[in-house]
Amino acid sequence: MTLPEASQKAIDDYLAALRRQLRDLMEEDMNDIVEEIRAHILDKTVAGADPAQVEQALAALGAPRELAARYCTEEMMRRAEAHRSSTQKARIVGRWTFSILAGLVVLIVSAVGYSLGGLFIIMGIAKLMWPKGTGLWESHYPDGTWGLGLSGGSGNTPPANAHDLLGWWLYPIGFILGPVVIYGTYRLGRWTARKLWPARKRSYAATGPQTEP
Repeated sequence: MTLPEASQKAIDDYLAALRRQLRDLMEEDMNDIVEEIRAHILDKTVAGADPAQVEQALAALGAPRELAARYCTEEMMRRAEAHRSSTQKARIVGRWTFSILAGLVVLIVSAVGYSLGGLFIIMGIAKLMWPKGTGLWESHYPDGTWGLGLSGGSGNTPPANAHDLLGWWLYPIGFILGPVVIYGTYRLGRWTARKLWPARKRSYAATGPQTEP
């Protein structure tokens, strides 16, 4: 499109003023905006348009300062949205990482708790069936070494040079403490699961009352 010199100068002056007002933006964004406005102005004018028609098109856009302020506001909103999205993604990744690590800890604690509780119960049963051969034994060997072990077996014979540290206390440990440890491990797992992975509640307003078909 060929424009009179005066019309072209008016457009160039307007775009130069707009560029100065957009100096806080990145160079690429500033160039895109200026070229977009240039195309808009040329689209609103015709070949050979007189300065009055060009001035009318420029007036419709508003002063360069006002137009630049609108673009800068939009750019700030876009950046804020992108930053908020990045922050939200980081929080989600952090929550998932924490949940995985916490779940691993809960799994280990649960495995230890159930195993220990089960061992207590088994030893209590073994003490009931083979009272002399089952216990927590403290052993002293002729060579001066010392050992500690938990054992139970059908031989019903205590290990040589050994002293039972628990004695009949193995009954309450096996039949009382064992179930308590298992139940406590179960309750701890349920409580931890509710804290880490709370169930989503459907709102009454969203679902409405449920009626039988």
